[in-house]
Amino acid sequence: MNWTTKTLNKCEVLVSGDFPCKNGRQQLRESGKMRGTFTDADAAKAHAAFIMDQRKPSPRTQASLPAPKRERKGGGSAVHPKIFGFSACAVLKALGRVGIKYPEADAILKRHGIEMPKAFVSVQLGFGRNEHTWQRHGQPAPLTPEQLNELGVAHD
Repeated sequence: MNWTTKTLNKCEVLVSGDFPCKNGRQQLRESGKMRGTFTDADAAKAHAAFIMDQRKPSPRTQASLPAPKRERKGGGSAVHPKIFGFSACAVLKALGRVGIKYPEADAILKRHGIEMPKAFVSVQLGFGRNEHTWQRHGQPAPLTPEQLNELGVAHD
């Protein structure tokens, strides 16, 4: 990445595209959203590189996974993203059940071309962790160990 120094509001800021760092502690931002606070610029750069690597599909995964499917339900105008034929919500619940946290789940969704708000993703992961919520909010997707491996999830 190409990092440059700029002066914003009388403070020196380290900037690479949408990743500014300010005020002694380094802030990592992406499209205006805070992605983390770090003690030095090297740690911020390393985390930025990690985030970008997580979003790139591996050549093996890219070749084996079909493009994300968006199906219309009952002729209505709602479009529901699918992963492995299951709704993205059911897949998020399955990821929550195996202990995945928001950053990893967000990276998985972005690799499949799906954007969802952080609050929504976090709630769905929580529903997957709590079995008593399944009857009211839906069952997690019954993903096989091979499908979890394709998503990049280490599981038991």
